[in-house]
Amino acid sequence: MGDDSEWMKLPTEEKVQHKVWKARMAGYEEASKLFSSITDEKSPEFTKYAGLLKKFVTDTNAFAQDKALDAVMAFIENASVAGRVCQDVVQGVITKCFNASKQKTKEKGIEILMLYIEIEKQDVVQECLMAGLDNKQPKIVITTIQTMRIALRNFGNKIMPIKPLVPKLPKLLEDRDKNVREEAKSLIIEIYRWIKQAIKPQMSNFNPIQVSELEDEFEKIGNEKPQQQRFLRSQQDLKAKMEEQVASGGSGEVAEEEAEDEVDAYELLSAVDILSLLPKDFYDKLEAKKWQERKESLEALDKLASNPKLEGGDYGQLVRALHKVIAKDTNVMLVALGGKCLAGIAKGLRKKFTPYAVSTVQCILEKFKEKKQMVVVPLRECIDAAYPWITLESVQEDIVAALDNKNPSMKAETASFLARCFSKSTMSTLPKKLLKVFCTSLMKTVSDTTLEVREASFLAIGTAMKVVSEKHMMPFLVDVDSIKMQKIKECCDSVVLLNMKGEPRSGQAASKPADNQPKPVQRPATAATAAAKAPGSRPSTAPSGGKKAAGGASKKAAGKGKGSKKGSAGGSKDEITEPILSDEAVDEKAEALFTADVLKQLVSANWKERLDAIQKVTEIVKGTSKEELKTQVVVRTVAKKPGLKDNNFQVLKVKVELIAHLGKNTVFTKMSAGFVLADLVDKIGDVKNGAAVREALSCIAEACSMEFVGKEVITLAFEQKNPKNQLESLNWLSSAIKEFGLKINVKLLIENIKKSFAHTNPAVRSAGISLCGIIYMYMGQNFRVMFETEKPALLKELDAEIEKVKGEKPPAPTRGVAPGGDANEEDDADGADQDDKDDDKIVDSLPRTDISERITPELVNELADKNWKIRKEALEKIETILKEAPFVSASLGPLPEALKLRLNDNNKILIGTTLGICSSLGTKLGPHCKAHIRVIGPALISCFGDSKPNLRVSAVSTLNVWMENCNLVPLVEQETLSDALKLENPNLRQELLGWLSEKLPNHKPLPSEFKLCIPHLLSCLEDRNAEVRKKAQDAVVPFMIHTGYDSVFRACSKLKPASKDQIMAIIEKAKANLPAKPTKAKKATSSKAAAAPVVMDDMEDEIKAPSRPLSTASSEGGAETKTESKAKIGKGKAKAPPAATSKKKKEEDTSPPMNLTVPKEKRFKDEKSLKILKWNFIQLTGEYTEQLTLQMEKNFSKGMMEMMYNVDFKQHIKAIEILIKSLDSLRDETVGNLDLILKWFTVRFLDTNPSMLNKALEYLRRAFTMLVDMDYSLHEYEACSFIPYFIVKVGDAKDNVRKDVRGIIKILYKLYPVSKIFVFLMDGIKSKNSKQRMECIEELGNLIESYGISVCQPSPGVAVKNIAGQIGDRDNGVRNAALNAAVQAYMEVGENQFYKLTGNLNDKDQSLLDERIKRSLKNKPAPKAKEEERPKTAPTQPQRSASQSQIQRPTSALPKSASSSSMKKTYLTDFEYEKTQMEMPELKQFDLDEIFQPVKLPKINRARDPSPMTRVSPADASATIGVVIAQITSTDILTCIQALAQIDELLKDEEHARLLGSHMDQLMLHISMQFRMTLSTHINNEDVAKEEVIRLCRCQLGTLLALTQKPFLATKTSKDILKDLFNSLITILLDQRLSLLHDGPQVVRSVNVMIVKIMEKSDYTSTTCALIKSLQESVASETCSPKFLDLIMKCIWKMIKMIPEIINDLAVDRILLETHLFLRNFPTSTWKNRTSDLPLRTIKTVIHTLAMLKGAKILGQLNLIDASENSEVKMFLQKSLKKDPNARNEMNGTSDDTDSVKSHQKPKKLNKSTHDMLAEIFKKIGSKENTIEGLNNLYDFKKKHPEADLDPFLKMSSQYFQNYIERGLKNIEREREGKMPSQTESMGFSATDYSRKTAPTTTSAEEMDINFYMDKLRSLRAKCGLENTDPSKQENVVSKKEDKPEKFASEEKDENVEICVKPVLSSSENRENNPSASSVNNSATSANVSELKLRLERIKKLSKS
Repeated sequence: MGDDSEWMKLPTEEKVQHKVWKARMAGYEEASKLFSSITDEKSPEFTKYAGLLKKFVTDTNAFAQDKALDAVMAFIENASVAGRVCQDVVQGVITKCFNASKQKTKEKGIEILMLYIEIEKQDVVQECLMAGLDNKQPKIVITTIQTMRIALRNFGNKIMPIKPLVPKLPKLLEDRDKNVREEAKSLIIEIYRWIKQAIKPQMSNFNPIQVSELEDEFEKIGNEKPQQQRFLRSQQDLKAKMEEQVASGGSGEVAEEEAEDEVDAYELLSAVDILSLLPKDFYDKLEAKKWQERKESLEALDKLASNPKLEGGDYGQLVRALHKVIAKDTNVMLVALGGKCLAGIAKGLRKKFTPYAVSTVQCILEKFKEKKQMVVVPLRECIDAAYPWITLESVQEDIVAALDNKNPSMKAETASFLARCFSKSTMSTLPKKLLKVFCTSLMKTVSDTTLEVREASFLAIGTAMKVVSEKHMMPFLVDVDSIKMQKIKECCDSVVLLNMKGEPRSGQAASKPADNQPKPVQRPATAATAAAKAPGSRPSTAPSGGKKAAGGASKKAAGKGKGSKKGSAGGSKDEITEPILSDEAVDEKAEALFTADVLKQLVSANWKERLDAIQKVTEIVKGTSKEELKTQVVVRTVAKKPGLKDNNFQVLKVKVELIAHLGKNTVFTKMSAGFVLADLVDKIGDVKNGAAVREALSCIAEACSMEFVGKEVITLAFEQKNPKNQLESLNWLSSAIKEFGLKINVKLLIENIKKSFAHTNPAVRSAGISLCGIIYMYMGQNFRVMFETEKPALLKELDAEIEKVKGEKPPAPTRGVAPGGDANEEDDADGADQDDKDDDKIVDSLPRTDISERITPELVNELADKNWKIRKEALEKIETILKEAPFVSASLGPLPEALKLRLNDNNKILIGTTLGICSSLGTKLGPHCKAHIRVIGPALISCFGDSKPNLRVSAVSTLNVWMENCNLVPLVEQETLSDALKLENPNLRQELLGWLSEKLPNHKPLPSEFKLCIPHLLSCLEDRNAEVRKKAQDAVVPFMIHTGYDSVFRACSKLKPASKDQIMAIIEKAKANLPAKPTKAKKATSSKAAAAPVVMDDMEDEIKAPSRPLSTASSEGGAETKTESKAKIGKGKAKAPPAATSKKKKEEDTSPPMNLTVPKEKRFKDEKSLKILKWNFIQLTGEYTEQLTLQMEKNFSKGMMEMMYNVDFKQHIKAIEILIKSLDSLRDETVGNLDLILKWFTVRFLDTNPSMLNKALEYLRRAFTMLVDMDYSLHEYEACSFIPYFIVKVGDAKDNVRKDVRGIIKILYKLYPVSKIFVFLMDGIKSKNSKQRMECIEELGNLIESYGISVCQPSPGVAVKNIAGQIGDRDNGVRNAALNAAVQAYMEVGENQFYKLTGNLNDKDQSLLDERIKRSLKNKPAPKAKEEERPKTAPTQPQRSASQSQIQRPTSALPKSASSSSMKKTYLTDFEYEKTQMEMPELKQFDLDEIFQPVKLPKINRARDPSPMTRVSPADASATIGVVIAQITSTDILTCIQALAQIDELLKDEEHARLLGSHMDQLMLHISMQFRMTLSTHINNEDVAKEEVIRLCRCQLGTLLALTQKPFLATKTSKDILKDLFNSLITILLDQRLSLLHDGPQVVRSVNVMIVKIMEKSDYTSTTCALIKSLQESVASETCSPKFLDLIMKCIWKMIKMIPEIINDLAVDRILLETHLFLRNFPTSTWKNRTSDLPLRTIKTVIHTLAMLKGAKILGQLNLIDASENSEVKMFLQKSLKKDPNARNEMNGTSDDTDSVKSHQKPKKLNKSTHDMLAEIFKKIGSKENTIEGLNNLYDFKKKHPEADLDPFLKMSSQYFQNYIERGLKNIEREREGKMPSQTESMGFSATDYSRKTAPTTTSAEEMDINFYMDKLRSLRAKCGLENTDPSKQENVVSKKEDKPEKFASEEKDENVEICVKPVLSSSENRENNPSASSVNNSATSANVSELKLRLERIKKLSKS
């Protein structure tokens, strides 16, 4: 738009898409502000802009792009839908921002990618970045590498995996661009920082120089441990922990612990499949007699096994073969080589070597008897490689046997191997039982006579001592003398323990001192500490405990380790830190904020001035925004002396209230809190201001966390001596815990509470006791235990306080809670356990006792003693130990294993005692029970089978105690439950099943191993014990809650037939009682979040009157009440699992019922690549429903899923009603999830409830109608997964269902090709349901009647034969339907063809068919009556004259005699649902004949019969366009012409014509195929009339002409299709058979014109590329005729002439690519041996023309050509540009402007006389009589006035007139120089004067006039008996029109020129090849009289003869 005011009025959404860059820039700025201002991340505003983001980042204007990037960043930060367009945006950033010249643009692009990573889209970002590395532009590659490095540095290698980068590194390091190589090095260095040595194996492929450079950089890094700097949204807890650790003076250990898992270099390697690479004769050679052959095979294997990572597979045969070599081969060299190979395989396979590890160790132990080192060393290496994948217990016997062997070499090597194994063991992997066995054998070998055996034995025992400690080792070394013991201890001291990687363990000599670690960022440990460290700060402004905290920070961090991080504050907010400001900076900022006078008054001695000043400060603070206010400055200003110790209570009150205001309304950090907490605690006991101080403390706690403030307050309070302050601090803490929850360190509380108990002031003691009562509500009896040592009187008071609150639940927190709720609540696994984790955290903070030291080996031995009394005493000792410790830590030593043995004791009394110990131990362990349940749990369950009932009851209660602190998951994972149920112990089974029935319903989901229990449960259902059977039946429902019905059903199918029926009845009964999965309660969202488009509960309330009758339950809306839930449970006879929270009432699910989280395109892609099951089943199985459920869970809300997969059909109806409602409100979501919805309905079709089925059909009808209105077409996968199952319902028993299904099928015809639905209906005939067969056959008959026989798929023969086969069906309805359908086919194809299609029928069926056909023919109405009945199908036309009725135009379709019955077959059906919509009365009044009435001369204008397609809606035409186009290639000419007629009718309406846009390639291809079919089939077929062939060609040419006249269609044809079309048309030009037919030459000329039309109207780039490609194929073909090649070149020459006018529309890079491919296949050097190099010269002419027009800029458009430096195209371009001085100057940079190619001086302005003279000259040139004189005058004028400017005169004329003047001046110049003008110029035609844009095109009517006159002339000559000569030679007669002006005549000549004229041809060749061009003379306007006289004389002679 010209005026800015016009676009400024546009909305933002239109501005950002505007053509003017300023408008877009303004739109981007508005969008950025809009995105930042929207607080609801699910706002619909975001959805509007999501699709435009890619255009934002790819804006072509640099200034607009900069603002667009800001808007995109704001969008990503605030919109929840940002992830949907991630891939498009990232790709746009990489292609358009990474190569930007502005550094700022690159930085913003990189930041956009970082933001996408933060919103969990790192996979998409990395995938796009990996693709960016392959870009050909170095700038993009460089920035891509930089982005990868920055992402890795910010997020770490866990979020940005390094493995995909590794294969790309060698290529990047070898890049030709230096900057790429340097960035690649920087990336490798960053990778090294994260994975250290793991990258080095990958550097073997690098350049040695680069490796050395990288090694130097690695040394500089040292052992620096990188830390994650940016975090994902799901990592905010980790971020808070890390910042808190840094703030407390630590070094970010939490983050390091998270990233502690080092990357293994093995994981970065690519696996090699050596099994497939083994030589074919490997095993034969390995067993050969000659050792050389065996060696050869092993050497081949050695090369393969040396690969560091091997692909898994069946290595059994290979390993056995190597074992045989090692054990039995006599050649020691081969034994060593076999050991080396086996070691390589073990290292390469790692864990996959486990199946072969034990046998390998056994084999090598036997071979250790070999003494030669060349054998022992590789065997040693092999056994060490196998050790990680075995346990010492598995080879225990083999090692003991080897140590007892007589061979000293074997004993020494075995002992050494044992020592190496011990060095990699721990106390848990080296139990005493195993150690005892090995020590017994080693004690024998230490006394061996061989030194090597003794030394190895000492080393093994010393290593074991280092692992388990001397104390645990000494019981096995009782008999060792002092000398040997000293030797053992020396070995123990010198040995270095290793980890499983073979590296020294942490804390040993190999570890480096802490000084080498990188120094952490210096941030304050706490606010108080930071305040204490502030330069120049006074002690009064910081807490007194600051120094202590500062001093002990590092020690605490070092001492506590992980425990120091537990109990973090209410982490509802991310902790914000800030640097401490100096006093000078504070004063400066305060003065700028408050003015110097106010600051002076604040410290005034006059309290009134201070009061006035602090009030002013308060006003200023309240009037300043949160972002502008620096809280630390205000706090420190207020805290300045006298600060909060002000003696005036009024001033103090205002100050305290100001602090509270800051805590509530500003960013209040711990740093700021540290300056006021000490003073606030000092004033908390103030009588007048105490309440305000307490409120201020609560506000600070809300801002900084309760844990921090509570800890500081309680610590500071008890460091004071003022009891009033201590009392109020305790009171405040009690109320704060109720408000915030127990978010404070309990250990610290207990210490200070005990101090309050000992206080002399009774009020303080009472406050302490009250605080204990509050804490008891949160912790229960565990808290009371901590005060057992207090005095009885105090305990009495404490118990009385506890009694007051006993049974009360702690109040829900009201402060310090994030408004949005915890993000983890949405997670399935974490949401249910969140409260338990909080409780565990509180309980875990209690002080615990480590009793592992008291569980001595002696005590354990006593527990295992044979004497039951000693065992009893040992158990009593353990009871005593537990009584002394109120709470025990997780470290129990060997106690759990010992108790496990005692639970299986023979003495029942000891079992009872052990159960009591286990119960007590479970209580004292608390949450640490999880660490030992795997040991104790199975033993407790085994006690369920005890014969004594009291022991069973005790075992159940003990296990319940343990289950209070853990869950069943560990027991399920180790298959304890399935193993227990496997035992046929009735007591165990009934107790365990009963216990599981109680626990399972409320338990969280169990792992898949729980399904192993199902077979045992089923066997319990048949147990002989009645009690077991009863318990098993009660347990079926709880089991099915966790395993699902399908798993139990599959297990039942494997039962014996005798048992199956009975158990299936029980299972089906249980299925009915199975409760639905509860929806997860979610916290109420804010009011802004309520803007979601559809809320399920609201929708249910609105649905009051469903369209079909429903049960009363379905009309109930809103959330379920408590009464309803109880009723459901009672009806189901099973308890429904409780909701995820403890709330009594389920909260509403306010999320929309469906979304677009996973697009359906991804599902289609997965189904295509077979990643998921195809929806194709005969019987629905659990696999399909499970897959569908998983897919729908991602895109449907929880509440919706619960309704859709409920066992109650009423819930299904409710879900369908919501879906119906969503058709209006969630239209995009419905379309995006259409495949899932249709699949779900196919599942529902298997249900039998009629109400649900009616509602489903209603939804389908509405949904499909909506899709029709949207012009939507069903995808292949959507249709195939729904239509076959939907057709099944057409055979439903109810009439109304069948009627609805038939109606929906009619709608489906508009959404999916009819020919494909025909196939589904054919499959429906195979059903056993007679109603279904009947309905399908009836529908098939309707389709044949409506669409003709061509609709039959896969072929008419197959379809008709199958239909006829149903005539003999037993059902009368099926027979009638088959007969009717067969009759329809008969009417379409006729008698002869019909009986060929039906095949042989039996006599009875044949007679029935014949009778029905006769009856139908008899009842068939007359054609005229039929036309009157259906005027829409074939309206009658007015009568025409005889001459007019015989004329056809190329676009005609059918002759007048064609009946309407034969036409209606190809028409689109008028569906019964939309008859009124399809009627278009204006079309009935449109008579094509009236168009031609004003034309006087007869023309070829017979129109085709109108097609009903013009009356059909665009949706219908689009749905069936494929069928119509497919009919073009029909072998039946009539069918083809009918299809072309329909296409022509579409093209008459531009709106309908646009429907062809997406079908242009298909349409052009079919026309091209029909042209080829015409030449190959029709023209040779004697049964086909040649007139029909000519008519077919004309129809096709007419359709092509109509297509070329629609620019929006013509330009959509692709290169390959154009190439095929050109080949077909040129083939017709060269085929002589067509010219011999009547009117054949006229068709050939029409083809000639059509080729020109296609070149002019199609996409110029595609046309040029297609012709060059065709030329290349023609040159390559040995069978290509020279004439074909010539015509292709002529076409290219014509395009060359057009290039100057169309250069701006050409994609030069694509054309250069095609020329490059031509020259690559046919280089210049190869043309020397060819007869003609004209094709090469043609290609070079193309290149040269482009070079001359584009100049040196063309060298920048070689980006599509690989290795452009070596391309002949580039060489030729450079050569051409060097010859052009202007281009050469441009290449050298001497030309400042592209318009300076003309070096003329600026022409002078003409004076008046000269101007008048020129005007007179041009007037002469314009007249016919004086044109020659005018040209001569103009030539003389130019000679006399060379400086004169003629442009003002030339610009006023057409381009043709300008060319005419230029040619005339050249001819005059040559004549005066004595030369004759060239033949082509004398004709007024040259190689460069063709102008497509300015030359008016000849209309089809004019061409038809020419054709008519030619036909007329030919007929007159025939009547006279004259010879019909080639009409092309008489073209000159037609083309000369004396009554036209000269330029129009010449322009008409140019339109009729045959393709093009070759610039290099001579005039004679030109005349021969182009007769139509040579028949016109530009300089003459009258006919050639002499030629006419000669022809007249020739005619007379012929007539006389």
